[in-house]
Amino acid sequence: MLSSADDSETCGAKNDFAPCVGPAHYPFLLVLDAQARQTGWVLLNGPIVTRAQQEQYVEMRRAGYQFVGTSSYLTFPRGFEGEALDYQMMCDAWCHCFREPERFLRTTAPRALISLSDFVDYRQISPDTVGATPGGEPFDLIYVGATEDWKREAKNWSLAARLIPRLCKDLALRALVIGSANDDFGPSEWISFTEFLPWSMLLAYIASSRFLFVPNVMDPSPRVITEALCLDVPILVHRNILGGWKYVNRFTGAYFDEESDIAAAARAVCGASVAPRQWFRANYGPYHSGKRLLSLLRSVDSNLNERGYLRISEAVAERVPGTSR
Repeated sequence: MLSSADDSETCGAKNDFAPCVGPAHYPFLLVLDAQARQTGWVLLNGPIVTRAQQEQYVEMRRAGYQFVGTSSYLTFPRGFEGEALDYQMMCDAWCHCFREPERFLRTTAPRALISLSDFVDYRQISPDTVGATPGGEPFDLIYVGATEDWKREAKNWSLAARLIPRLCKDLALRALVIGSANDDFGPSEWISFTEFLPWSMLLAYIASSRFLFVPNVMDPSPRVITEALCLDVPILVHRNILGGWKYVNRFTGAYFDEESDIAAAARAVCGASVAPRQWFRANYGPYHSGKRLLSLLRSVDSNLNERGYLRISEAVAERVPGTSR
């Protein structure tokens, strides 16, 4: 999981080349060493829009921070070229989620296939740490949708509205949808809706389900996928998802391509012998992902003395389940 770091951790333990400018706020994240000391690097994970964001960017630049970009917001940085800032040029390295990074990154700066969702901590999110769900039979599938129209587009709400009723009918499944029902997609005998769940309760529902359904396409860093893997729950994912595709394999679940193959893919996931948590522990989490980030940043920063792994501060990261997950 993203490491939490308050002002005393980051400012009090800073090293010689990482000036302290206070806590970071979205779209900035502080990159820390293994002892939670500042490294002089800031992770930029979205466009700089508000005046407060602009002021913090200027403050960090003046303090001597270097920036590493990451693809956590739609197709960022592609699609934001018309703004005042050239995000691709202002970052000295890039973490990306793309199958074909050259389509999204024109810069020749060093890059690596690293997503924020890689850093989810399986020690904190596990079947042993989640609580129980309210009474009643557990749901077979969980779909984290949305309430606002623009978020529904990212979550591929329209496709979910067509596929989830079919899955429930054909395979006798019960579904829980995180999002508000509308005229196109509403509750039924087999489908329940809730507009919001506390994060801990959402994890509990996922942990008790048979699989997580992810029809999302325009989703660059779906943390809910890696959270499900940490809970040892398999995933059924749209093959064209922007990010998160790297988590799908025979140990974790399956892809589906279109409406015609969704039932067969769901049957395969429900009946497969998989080990999602074991696979995620072996490949991702804070340590493995932090080592990859360290390797990337050391390729451009000879002053980075850390030899173990890097951490990411969660000073910005109060996230709401079902929105930016």
